[in-house]
This record gives sequence, structure tokens and C-alpha cells, in this order.
Amino acid sequence: MTNKKYLDRRRFLKILTAGSALAIPVGWGCSTDSGIVTPSGIALTPSQTEGPFYPTPSIEQQMFNDTDLTRKLPTDVLAQGQLIVLDGVVQDRNEQLLENAVVEIWQASSMGLYNHPNDNANNPSLDQHFQFWGRAITGVDGKYSFSTIVPGEYDGRTARHIHFRVDAPGYRRLTTQSYFANYGARNAMDGLYSSLNSEGRDLLTVEFSQPANEPWAGVFNIVLAEA
Repeated sequence: MTNKKYLDRRRFLKILTAGSALAIPVGWGCSTDSGIVTPSGIALTPSQTEGPFYPTPSIEQQMFNDTDLTRKLPTDVLAQGQLIVLDGVVQDRNEQLLENAVVEIWQASSMGLYNHPNDNANNPSLDQHFQFWGRAITGVDGKYSFSTIVPGEYDGRTARHIHFRVDAPGYRRLTTQSYFANYGARNAMDGLYSSLNSEGRDLLTVEFSQPANEPWAGVFNIVLAEA
């Protein structure tokens, strides 16, 4: 936690959230793809910043990188936090379902800590049972599904979020973040979330059902732009 890069980045995020969304520097907010609807298609999923905590090494190279982030091995103790299942499809603006799309996610633990050398990788509070990232490849139906937990807040980000990176042959890479409608008041205080227009917020905000004694369930469909 004494890493200078970590401190500077966290301090910047804290200042960013406290100020107006208009103060977000170029490259930190959503792209001009946000909510675009073409005459012949549906809205593209808005892009957002990758942030400073994409896993090192990459998710593909990690020992544990499957779609169940709640534990590393089937016999392990479950990670701390509210369990969720996040499903969706990857498609293009013409609603064609995309096969062999690679969907990667990464996120903070329920305590708001990332497993990253520039954050809290050596923090004793880091949940050693949580996987922190996962990778899925879509089938002919374009579907993906992850089991994970609700991430915690941390300095500079009041909106709980999950990072996404999506690649598909013939399409532009999408890097974005999904948000939780269940925490609407906190979302509104977040600089990056507030930088989205109303349609962009709708496209990136997931409504989770909250059944008693079961994982919450939500759907986040992803629309890619042609390369």
C-alpha cells in the first residue's frame, strides 16, 4: 500500500469523483460509441476506461481463470460477499449472435481490493479464496455466464462495477464496465458513471434479482462494432 503508483492513481480517482463529470480527462470516460444507434441496428455497448488494475499477467495466462470467481477450486471455501450470476450474449448491431467471442472480466473483492501489484496484492485483508478475474468463450448461441460476487467500493469509486474486455473475430475490441442498479444512489456519485449520458447509463447498468438465500441474478448483453 505504499506503492507510489497505487497511491497516485487512487488519489486521482478520489479527486475525480468529488468533482464534476465534466472534469474527466480525455480517455478516462466513455467513448463516442456510447449509445450509438445506427439506422439499421441496435445501440452499441458504450466503452469505458480499462482502469489501472487489469491483471498481471493477463487473464489468459493466469492459473485460475475460469467462469467461477467465487472460489479457485470446487473444494475451496467460497469467497466473501454476496454471490451473483451474471449472464448475457455477445452480438453485433444487427443482433447476430457472435460465436468464439472472448469475454474477460476482472473486479475488486467485496472489500474493494484488487489482486494487483499496484493495488493491494500484499494486503492481509485480500480475500485469498476469491479468483478476481475470469474468462469465457461464447458458443454458437453467443452466450456467456460468470459466477462471482458483488464488488466493494473503494476510494475514488462509489459505483460498484465489473470490468469487461470483449474480443471477437471481425469486430472491434470493447473495454467497458457494468454497474449495479441496486446501488443507484451511489452510482450517481461516481465520476465515471456520471460521465455517461442517460442512454449509456441504461446500457451499462444491470438490474439484479435478489432472491432470498440464493445468488443474485442479472443479464448484461453486449453489442460490438464491426472492425
